[in-house]
Amino acid sequence: MPIYEYQCKKCSRVFEALVLGNDNEVPACDKCGSCEVQRRISAANTIGATVKDFSGGCSPNRSSGFS
Repeated sequence: MPIYEYQCKKCSRVFEALVLGNDNEVPACDKCGSCEVQRRISAANTIGATVKDFSGGCSPNRSSGFS
């Protein structure tokens, strides 16, 4: 269930919407109610991650408890 970022073409508001099942589903603007919205490209959520967290490739981290 991805969360997408949208921008309303009518009032220019930027908002997020959880899309359940169908990626073609278009949410209404939560400010003006318009369905004329465009999905925006947004950055991936990496809160708390550092560059070294991604440098290990696909191998599990020994300290994570996974083997």
